Amino acid sequence: MNATIRTYMNPIIVTILMVAGMGLWALQRWQSELEYYNDRVYRHASGVFDTVQSTIQALEKSNSLERNQIEGILENVIRLSHLNFVVLEQDGKRTLKVGSAPATLSLNSGEGKRFVGRELLLWRRVHLQDEVEGHLNKNIYMSVLRAGGGDQVMTLGFEIPRESRTLSAAKKSIALTLVAALLFLTAGLIAWIMVIRSRLFTGQLEAERARRAHLEELGLAAAGLAHETKNPLGIILGFAQQMSGNPEEPAQSRLMLEHIIDEVDKAQARLGNFMTFARPRKVNAIFLDAREVGAKVAEILRPDFDAVGVELEMDCAPLGILADEEMLRQVLVNLLLNSLHASSAGSKVTVRMVRKGKRAVLTVDDQGGGIPSELLPNIFQPYMSGSSSGHGLGLAIVKRFVEEHGWTIGADSPPHRGTVITISGIVLLEAKESKR
Repeated sequence: MNATIRTYMNPIIVTILMVAGMGLWALQRWQSELEYYNDRVYRHASGVFDTVQSTIQALEKSNSLERNQIEGILENVIRLSHLNFVVLEQDGKRTLKVGSAPATLSLNSGEGKRFVGRELLLWRRVHLQDEVEGHLNKNIYMSVLRAGGGDQVMTLGFEIPRESRTLSAAKKSIALTLVAALLFLTAGLIAWIMVIRSRLFTGQLEAERARRAHLEELGLAAAGLAHETKNPLGIILGFAQQMSGNPEEPAQSRLMLEHIIDEVDKAQARLGNFMTFARPRKVNAIFLDAREVGAKVAEILRPDFDAVGVELEMDCAPLGILADEEMLRQVLVNLLLNSLHASSAGSKVTVRMVRKGKRAVLTVDDQGGGIPSELLPNIFQPYMSGSSSGHGLGLAIVKRFVEEHGWTIGADSPPHRGTVITISGIVLLEAKESKR
């Protein structure tokens, strides 16, 4: 499982559970409102049912109205209420139908109710008064209506209003409660996460401070050891130079002494680079002219480039930057020497610094053989070198100086197509700003 997800698992789980609980509450509340509303509709329908039943019984007792008159009275009742239809059935056969009733009702009992979409079906057994002797011939329709006795099933279909004020108010109340609860949960989740992040950041900061303090102690100890090692190396070098300059020494001894001098020089150079890398440095950032700094470095290194036939091109825009001059020069020197060692005669090394938004970008581009793909991800690590003669601290020093400025560094090296080192995030500074 991802470490970030594990870190924030508790607030995520609690938030999900609370959201689920709110959803269940809203669903139950809405179902309760619907049940209450449907119960009100049912009570109203029962009253209408009783009214219709009484009307039919009254018409049956009078036994003096024609069929169309009876249907007209019931149609008026339907028109003045939410009724859709009135149906009377006996033994599965309809004896009366007024309104838009379905072809079949499929009632499974003698009494009940059923919500079908936006319609309520309500049916009951009703008892119409038995026939009155001598009235049969006066109203054939009512005789059919009462054929076989007085017990029949009357079904009423009620149209349920789409939404009452009660349901609208309930829906609005539930929605407002959900929105308020979600806002509260969101604020709580954000606050919880911020507290966790603050604690993690504080822990990381303390760990980083401890690590830096430990590294500084190690750096000071290593730099002190390197400094103390240079003294005996200097003595050895002095003795070897004196002995090699003595003409009385045998030729073989002088040759061995030359090897000693050469190895001591290499050891001193490596110790010097190590001390540069290990010694704690504070950035003394000042206003610098990028083109001027580049020109000075090029002037120092151009003889080395000319000696091996490699062209050095400085293409730095006249930009004012904020940087430590000594550290910036060391960065340029190390990058250019690496490019020089990787280049062959007739190739070119180009240094560019251009504006990119509110920052500047520095690139060092060579046409050498490139960096092996297996070494590329680790080239800025100490003692990582692709050359047998390299000490592996040049790019590590560059990376350290770059990061101490707050810049970023990266490398791109396609196979056999040279290498481009890019330093970005260099702060631009106008000359008038530097005088403030």
